[in-house]
Amino acid sequence: MPGTPTNIDRFIAGIDRAIFSADPVTVTAHAYDATNEFHYPAGVVRPRNAADVAAILRAANESRVSLFPRGAGTGFSGGSLPVDGGVVIDFLGMNRILDIDEASMTARVEPGVVTLHLQETVEKRGLYYPPDPASLKICTIGGNVAENAGGPHCLKYGVTRDYVLSLDGFTADGRPFGAGKGTLKDRAGYDLKHLFIGSEGTLAVFTGILLRLVPKPEDRILFTAYFRDLDDATAMVNTLLMRGIAPSSLEFMDRSALQAVESYAKLGINTSHEAVLIVEIDGRADEMPHLRGITQACLAQTAADIQVATDKREQEALWEVRRKASPAMRAFGNKKANEDIVVPRRNIPACIRELRDLAQREGLNIISFGHIGDGNIHVNIMYDGTSDAERMRVEHGLKQLFTIVNRYEGAVSGEHGIGIAKKRYLPANLDPVSYDLMRSIKRLFDPNGILNPGKMFY
Repeated sequence: MPGTPTNIDRFIAGIDRAIFSADPVTVTAHAYDATNEFHYPAGVVRPRNAADVAAILRAANESRVSLFPRGAGTGFSGGSLPVDGGVVIDFLGMNRILDIDEASMTARVEPGVVTLHLQETVEKRGLYYPPDPASLKICTIGGNVAENAGGPHCLKYGVTRDYVLSLDGFTADGRPFGAGKGTLKDRAGYDLKHLFIGSEGTLAVFTGILLRLVPKPEDRILFTAYFRDLDDATAMVNTLLMRGIAPSSLEFMDRSALQAVESYAKLGINTSHEAVLIVEIDGRADEMPHLRGITQACLAQTAADIQVATDKREQEALWEVRRKASPAMRAFGNKKANEDIVVPRRNIPACIRELRDLAQREGLNIISFGHIGDGNIHVNIMYDGTSDAERMRVEHGLKQLFTIVNRYEGAVSGEHGIGIAKKRYLPANLDPVSYDLMRSIKRLFDPNGILNPGKMFY
């Protein structure tokens, strides 16, 4: 009927109008993420504090308007995309570091704090926050928690989950909660904190996060080791770990990735090598000579060439090889199927061999690199997307890729999340009971289906 309020009108009436915008520029800026898919929201709401968040959730449940939590929009799985045209909750305005407790080695932050800003702030006090996703210069702690973000340093230090002590926020149906405590041990009831971590904004939103910190490492050494044989490179991972070396980073790039980087950046890389390992060790200054000796001896067993960097400038130069991987791939196609599979370490060599066979068999341009120390391989299928036949070939290749992952007891995502990009592959990656229990949990926390609908599950 004319004059009948729409759902959006009823939603706006329940919040402070000053925090809502339907401006075309604002709407467009919140319509996409790193997947480069576009889904336009009906509007954007920017909470300033927990009271605003409470009002937003209350209004959304009463009006049945869908809400899509968003940090910086750097995700690769479409997790923050407003797929049904609802309202985006932009948390960038809640960006305060509330407290740093040096005695307890903790930091309390709001969800919009940028990861690098937190790292730089705590390092000035001799402390260290290790999780370092590739987008750390712009991604937010709230987004990191929602996705359980990792990064190169998670082999030694762990992922975001390992640093979250407690979460404050609201469930999807608007109930305030505090999950976890500021203690290293907590066996009081079910572990709800870890249920929320990695839930991709489908169960709850966060307003306060208490993080564990560790002492800042005194020194670092970086090794870049080139291998003529792919199996030698992948086997070196276990060689180092069995010798008691706990690399702070252990990165891998295959020959295709090396060729892409050299073509793009002209760094003088010998592209005849089959693979490169980038190995970083850190710790106390007095233990570094010993660790350097063991690491270098291990690498020398099979590596064709080893470069060692001890000062920051040299290390930055060697890291450029890995950092240029993502931008370099654009020369091999306008579109990218960006997968972040993970398999048990024992299955890494066989899995990577099968990826190469898949590329040759299906005529696909597959470039692989990633955090090989924990089995997290970033598999990128590059293509132009100009023909239906090409798109079908890529889709067929993805199905085979995830069949390989399932056969090797892996997971379809190690750190990017499921979102909309991988939800079709999730059921085959889980047993039916687990999948059904997850959907039941979603219904329990979000009975009205208003929080990040269309993500993770069918």
